Amino acid sequence: MTENPDRSAGREPEHIDALPQGLATGSTVLVASTGHPPRHDIALRILARLGDADDTILAVTTTESADEFVEAVDRVYGDGERPPLGVVDTVSTGQSVASRYGEVPVVFTPSPSDLERLVVALAELSGDRPPADGARHLLVGSLTPVLDSISTEQVCTVLRQISGIRTDDGLTLVGVDYTAHDEATTTALTEQVDGVLWVTPDADGRLDLEYRPATGRFAGVSSSEQ
Repeated sequence: MTENPDRSAGREPEHIDALPQGLATGSTVLVASTGHPPRHDIALRILARLGDADDTILAVTTTESADEFVEAVDRVYGDGERPPLGVVDTVSTGQSVASRYGEVPVVFTPSPSDLERLVVALAELSGDRPPADGARHLLVGSLTPVLDSISTEQVCTVLRQISGIRTDDGLTLVGVDYTAHDEATTTALTEQVDGVLWVTPDADGRLDLEYRPATGRFAGVSSSEQ
């Protein structure tokens, strides 16, 4: 799927100049950043560039509520242009009743570490058939809260389980704060994806995006660390 400049016009913030070469739909990408930037905003801006108007986005929120995620979507896509959404909210407390038939279907799980319920929730939202129109994309805001209490091996197993959620022409974007984890963890996560998108701020506050295929000696290491 090629970039659609008309749909992205006016949406890309000044601090992100362009998408790196090699980043494309039909792949699973680890979005590796430092600290807590708006990961979903970055992922959504990528989809606004690479996706089409009839695409569907399924998202897992691990650092923000479903409402906050929807607000992020509206910031990126603009009024009246929100794509079809489905959200697994692992953050909101006191919520147990799913709203599968609202404007934005939401399934709640008790915490980011409840991986079994997360997988079930994604299955409920995705159904047993691909969308009738457009691609289906999957966004996972950040794996860091999950890795705080779950082993890397378990997380990698779940990443493999949910790899079929996106359609063949869709894009899976999985966030992580790589400064919060050791090299072994980063390497293990890299083995589950097609590439790594390194996100680093420069001196002017812009976000520098560097994409590296998940092959070769330095697949899990950004150029600044080599």
